[in-house]
Amino acid sequence: MQKTKKNYKYEPLRLCLTYFLLGALLIFVINSIAANLRLNNHEVFDGMSIYIGWVYLLGTTPIIYYILHRNFKSMVQADLAEEKLQKGNQELLATYEELEAMNEEIKQQYDELRIYSTELAINRDRLKRAQAIAHVGNWEITLAAKEMWASEESFRIYGFSYDSPILPLQVAQELVQKKDRPKMDEALQKLIKLDERYDVKFRINRHSDGEERILHSVAILDRDSDGTPLKVIGVLQDVTEQERTEEQMRFYAEHDIITGLHNRWYFEQEIADIMINAKSVGIIMCDIDGLKLINDTLGQEAGDQYLVAFANILKEACPPEGVVARIGGDEFTVVLKDTAEEEVEQIYRLINTGVEHFNRKKLSMLLSVSMGVCYRELCEQVTLPNVLKEAEEQMNFHKLLQGQSTRSKTVDILMKTLEARDYITEGHSDRLQQMMVEVGRRVGMDELEKSRLTLFARFHDIGKVGIPDSILFKPGKLDKEEFEEMKKHSEIGYRIANASPDLAYISDFILKHHEWWNGQGYPLGLDGEEIPLECRILSIADAYDSMSNDRPYRKAMAYEDRIDELRRFSGIQFDPNLVAIFIDLLNESPENGGITT
Repeated sequence: MQKTKKNYKYEPLRLCLTYFLLGALLIFVINSIAANLRLNNHEVFDGMSIYIGWVYLLGTTPIIYYILHRNFKSMVQADLAEEKLQKGNQELLATYEELEAMNEEIKQQYDELRIYSTELAINRDRLKRAQAIAHVGNWEITLAAKEMWASEESFRIYGFSYDSPILPLQVAQELVQKKDRPKMDEALQKLIKLDERYDVKFRINRHSDGEERILHSVAILDRDSDGTPLKVIGVLQDVTEQERTEEQMRFYAEHDIITGLHNRWYFEQEIADIMINAKSVGIIMCDIDGLKLINDTLGQEAGDQYLVAFANILKEACPPEGVVARIGGDEFTVVLKDTAEEEVEQIYRLINTGVEHFNRKKLSMLLSVSMGVCYRELCEQVTLPNVLKEAEEQMNFHKLLQGQSTRSKTVDILMKTLEARDYITEGHSDRLQQMMVEVGRRVGMDELEKSRLTLFARFHDIGKVGIPDSILFKPGKLDKEEFEEMKKHSEIGYRIANASPDLAYISDFILKHHEWWNGQGYPLGLDGEEIPLECRILSIADAYDSMSNDRPYRKAMAYEDRIDELRRFSGIQFDPNLVAIFIDLLNESPENGGITT
């Protein structure tokens, strides 16, 4: 631009000088021509012409210079303006390109921001759902304003609708149960003043329905650059189900599932504590008599009912500070630490009284318990294991004294239970005894064998006490599963008989009294003479008496039909020789010495 400006500055001067020189040259040329032509008469005119030419030349040259100077000045200004415009355009172009680059960068940042915004929304939704699933919310308390910001899940935990993220602090505190408020306030003050960890479990009554919920909150303190506390930031979790599960697990770890009493593990922990801290101890050991027999006959559920009944007797008799534990299948122990000997004896008597009251109310089976009691002041010579051993020895001695009597009573009660439940008509046992003894006499049995037949006739179906009433009293035919259940009564009866010395010698007969002559019976599948004679006799007599009386699923059969049925199953279910003897016996009328049918 400077070069152009200089060129335009001297250009008018050069043109004027050129104009002047050309004009002077023209004047000189004209003057020379005129001199040559010797136009003497025109010398004055020529002189004037020359003078006028110079004057014109000298006059027009500045004017031309002025005009050219102005024109060239305008041209210079125009060029300068154009140059400036071009420069401006270049700057604008550069600015435009820079703006384009900035716009592209902004667009890229916008796209990134949009992606981040989308991801943030997704993460917020994930956080919201995660908090809902885990029952975890987050919250902040601004200390200056005493306002509580809370997430939507925190509102749900407290039982509020989520209209605003600000939850009034006082409203939230009012939901906390009174007994838990002091520890929350203390934990918050320790966090603010001592910067100790805020970790609190507390109970609330939820705002929406008043239900008690257990919450767990953990928080940290947020400070400014000067260390001044600004706000408390924390998380909140509903741990009700978790706490209840843990409480249930702790209960099951320390308690017996069936009775609800403490278990052996807890008992041993207490024993360890007593050995260290107690000055005296009273021990009452108890054992339920015949529990296995009850389980084998009436079933595990019935046995559990007796366990629960006795556990309740123990709980009612013992003070709250005493420890009552089930330490084995049928064994219980009462531990009374630092209790007077008179009180231990009183509790022992209360347990006995409770058993007596139970037996007066119970109609089916008696509750029989063997117990041993021991009280001692503990010292180096008298240790807790000594006391436990002495109480156990007393219990075993008591059990030995009443064991046989208890088993006999139990069997008698089971038989009465069977007679009360069974569908067989009254006199069934008596009729069986009469028929079986007569057959036994005809096959040559001695008196001892006939007395066993009598006992066998009475107790052969004692195992039916363990069969459900729904099967025992079913009016129609049993299905396959029901029949399989019914078949168990032979084995149940066998176990009952073995538990009683009075019945032990007929237990084998009870087990095998449903075997068939052809081997298709149960439970062992014996055939022919492998089956005891007593069982073969009962099989015929029992079937005949059953056909002679009404049953839930059919009416009594006519005499001729009964005889035909015996003959039809002779050699299949029944011993053929005994069937013939039995029919001969039936055909003998009472007047001829036969038996009453």
